[in-house]
Amino acid sequence: MKNSIYTFIVILGMLTSCSSQKSLQGSAPFEIGSGYCQESYGGRAASGSEMLVKIPVANLDGYRVNSIFFRGQQAYVKVLDEDGQKYIVANLKAKKAKAPKDMIAHADPKQEVGNTPNTKSSVVDFPFELSYDEAVLSYYKGDVINYVKVTGIKHKQAIMYPSKPRE
Repeated sequence: MKNSIYTFIVILGMLTSCSSQKSLQGSAPFEIGSGYCQESYGGRAASGSEMLVKIPVANLDGYRVNSIFFRGQQAYVKVLDEDGQKYIVANLKAKKAKAPKDMIAHADPKQEVGNTPNTKSSVVDFPFELSYDEAVLSYYKGDVINYVKVTGIKHKQAIMYPSKPRE
């Protein structure tokens, strides 16, 4: 009886862990060309920076491309048509560093009452292990979501936008 309970628990654990994993397809059912990414920086600190990812595709009939996973980030994509060529385009926002909170360090512990303890950040684990030039596209065929790896994404030189001159 004990063995059947242990076996049931092990099988249940295997089934639940398999359903949460995202499985990559061997190849895409549509054509994927060699894409590129390009960072852009605004002229002012408030304008921030972003990264454009652009990948040429063809034969998307019956497929709906949803999102891209690239360099630790996920973004929804748009399919654009430029001069008869379709592209999957995503804009990834740059991660901003947060300034540390001020802490009161005092010999009298009563002076430190307002301090809050450090907590774990709410960063979600990235679901794929990718190298620097790889991305994963998610797409739908009907109601089923699939994932395909894109390799060889080139990194173009960054665009630096000038700031408005002060008068």
